[in-house]
Amino acid sequence: MLIPIIDLVNYYGLNDWFLLAMIVTLVLMLIIMGPYRAEYADSFMSMFRFRSPDGEVSFPLLSTIENIIIYLLSCISIGLAVGVYSQDLMEEGTSSIYFLLWYSSMIVGFFLLKLVCYTVVNKILYKRQIISLKPARWNCFFVMTFSVCAFLMLMFSILVIFLNIHLFALFVFAYLMRILTITGRIFKMKTALFKNSRSNLGFILYLCAFEIAPVIFEFIISSTILGLI
Repeated sequence: MLIPIIDLVNYYGLNDWFLLAMIVTLVLMLIIMGPYRAEYADSFMSMFRFRSPDGEVSFPLLSTIENIIIYLLSCISIGLAVGVYSQDLMEEGTSSIYFLLWYSSMIVGFFLLKLVCYTVVNKILYKRQIISLKPARWNCFFVMTFSVCAFLMLMFSILVIFLNIHLFALFVFAYLMRILTITGRIFKMKTALFKNSRSNLGFILYLCAFEIAPVIFEFIISSTILGLI
């Protein structure tokens, strides 16, 4: 049982296994992302410099293993945030962990498929000189945006638990982060991938395939199947 910091009268029950998963995930993300915190902040904020468009993407120079680990931890972080919002964390046992593993695995598969599609399409566009950015650089940029969004959602989930904040605030924060991240990626698509004004049709098709369609699919899954909305 945890005692909220701002209210020592009420108690917020929390499953020990779920709390352990949150702590371990947070510590591992801090260990990997901590040394690159300045690069993460600068790279993420570069997506919103609309007055001075940056024709190049930036991201922390993590190793391949670090990128894979941070990608998996980001998926778990989102699973933890969804668990805080949708699960009964006072229930004893490992049912919340089973939900976390199932939901995180689904996120891993979904975004891994998206990365594969990015790679295949960008390689074709790069060979045809429609875009000038190497596919690997865009993938690293995508993982950067995804990991920052997931880390902030994990941090806010912890605040919701320890400060006894209403769960609706977590819902609003999560979708606000999704909107900001997608908006930033769309801006970079136009300024870094499809810089040529003659490629506007390609940009629209690319946008529909990789940003709009996945959001619609996510909304259908969340509302119809999982009942989270």
